[in-house]
Amino acid sequence: MEPPFAQSSEERAGSMVLRAWLEGGRPDCLRVRILSSIGPDQSPPLAATSPEEVHAAVQNWLERLRTGPDDVPVTPG
Repeated sequence: MEPPFAQSSEERAGSMVLRAWLEGGRPDCLRVRILSSIGPDQSPPLAATSPEEVHAAVQNWLERLRTGPDDVPVTPG
């Protein structure tokens, strides 16, 4: 019997962890560390200092999850 969290060969899954804090307790000193993976592939950690940067990182990760590496067009070089 397959565990309920196991992936089928057609399913893609990933995880993203955001750790956010205010450096020095100041509201203008936002720091965010972003860890993410898709399948077995872990991406390098990212750092962000604004909500806009965090939003862009999440949006990029979701797009990579949705399209997958095989869906990226290859341009002859």
